[in-house]
Amino acid sequence: MMALTDLKEPKLRKDALVLTGVSFVLSRLLIGNLLFTIPLLVLQARFSNRREALAPVALVALMIFVTELIQARGSMKVGEGRLLLFVTLFIPTVLLVASAVWTAMAGHRTLYRYLASSLFGVVASLIVVIWFSRPTPALLRLDEIYWQTFAGLFGHGTNGNVTEVALKTLYRTALKSAGAMLAPMCMVLVGFTCFIAMSWSKRADDNFTTTVSRWSVPEQLLWPFLGAWTVVLLLLVFKASYLPMALALQVALSLGVLYAAQGIAIIVHWLLRRGIAISVRKLVTFVFLLAFLIPGLNVLVIFALPLLGVTESWFTYRRYEQGV
Repeated sequence: MMALTDLKEPKLRKDALVLTGVSFVLSRLLIGNLLFTIPLLVLQARFSNRREALAPVALVALMIFVTELIQARGSMKVGEGRLLLFVTLFIPTVLLVASAVWTAMAGHRTLYRYLASSLFGVVASLIVVIWFSRPTPALLRLDEIYWQTFAGLFGHGTNGNVTEVALKTLYRTALKSAGAMLAPMCMVLVGFTCFIAMSWSKRADDNFTTTVSRWSVPEQLLWPFLGAWTVVLLLLVFKASYLPMALALQVALSLGVLYAAQGIAIIVHWLLRRGIAISVRKLVTFVFLLAFLIPGLNVLVIFALPLLGVTESWFTYRRYEQGV
């Protein structure tokens, strides 16, 4: 049986407690709830023992689940209360599972670690969309709660210029769009948190930016990518119902996330070739914020980066023999 040795070091034990606490505090914040695993992922790089490295992840998971259960104890008797708890815990669970897998697979290729870390989120997203597409009384009551919240947030700010019908149409569109993008959103969150932690751990490595500039998607994924978008196009032409369209979009956009990463690598390569100093961590953070926070421009990120990445299958964008 492997002996536990890392946590015997006082400094590492102290840092582990501090970063575990920071991670839990972030999980209680609105935006921090999407990024709370970054301290855990930074911390795991300092462990040589993988079992010990998983301990902070397990501790944060326990604290989050216990806290949410205590807060929801009054509503657990009704179906919509249990569903609300499930929705609340979905993204934290995806990120915690991804952190555990990323930690356990230390030493493997970055692409394999990322794909394995994202797998749970993608599969869970597909299952959730299928489940939520079949209304139950509890789900309908939860939907009404969300609708009332949405109307309260956006209805009063329109000064009566938007009818309830138009507002409800907007709500339904937003809800369906979220369902169709759930899996790729999970992949982006997992990829961003893992990358920020990895780039921080390698901040003293002068070759890290060059390594990022060489990232590429295996050629074998080109046909699944093209096939998935062909299915999406056919479903659009034949005006398919929401569920098959949402599932097809999730698969297509999830593959697109991989090519978006390749697109970023191409941009980093171009900048390095021109002698432009670049912080790849800041670049990825900027792209992440652009994709999530700025309407209109996020469409450019969502489609332009994957397009740049996938077209490298036919055009040569990177020439390594000339220095990079």
